[in-house]
Amino acid sequence: MFAAACGSRPSLVPPAAALQNASLDQLVSAFNQRAAAIHTMSLKLTLTAAAGKKKYPGVNSFLLTESPASIRVWGTFTLVGRLFDLASDGENFELSLPTRNQLIVGKNNVIPPDPEHPFNTLRPQVIRNALLINPIADGLHVAFDPDESPDTYDVLVLAPGRNQVDTLRRRITFSRVDLLPRRQVIYDGDGVHATRATYGHYITVSGVAVPLQMTIERPVEGYTLRLQVNSSGIVLNRPFPAPNTFTLAQPPGSTLTKLAP
Repeated sequence: MFAAACGSRPSLVPPAAALQNASLDQLVSAFNQRAAAIHTMSLKLTLTAAAGKKKYPGVNSFLLTESPASIRVWGTFTLVGRLFDLASDGENFELSLPTRNQLIVGKNNVIPPDPEHPFNTLRPQVIRNALLINPIADGLHVAFDPDESPDTYDVLVLAPGRNQVDTLRRRITFSRVDLLPRRQVIYDGDGVHATRATYGHYITVSGVAVPLQMTIERPVEGYTLRLQVNSSGIVLNRPFPAPNTFTLAQPPGSTLTKLAP
């Protein structure tokens, strides 16, 4: 009898979160305000990578970025030291691989296919573009996707093209629970390459919402990066003391490899 009474007890189901409403202008304005509020950013994080069926263990990493386009990411591993150091001014990039005693330099927009070694195609701007710190530029067109889910807003960002045919540059998905970006697809502009980024577990730092979980996928190149940000390792808008923060010097005795433009 007691068991029967317990078995008939209704399960506790948390109420569904209330959905918020926003206009297209409100979403774009809020997105741009958050992005423009970050001039410099320093993150301490764990970087996990995967390529095909291969998964690589998490690496203790640091990420620095400064407007308008500079970024630097390096990772270390216990007993090994620094595994890589990646820097870019927005146009050119430098990749130092201490374990190979090699420095690779090239252009961000030059990505030769390398199916056997997908991470050779990694460019630092792929990471920077996914960090939600690039406002939607003036002159671009925006529109709601008419096929959006009822609990999200999908905003299309388009560049004016020839013969009045626009080119899709970004698709940003906002949750209607908190009106924050949850997904972003960024198109390189060549009609082939694209970045798929997802965001979760936001916290507020200096009045700005920052996601602690980010996943960056490059389907064509075949790799995935997962960034787990340390909540106590976020610093916004503090100037970097060194003027060459985003430039790598060639280590003595290392091999310099220049990728063809």
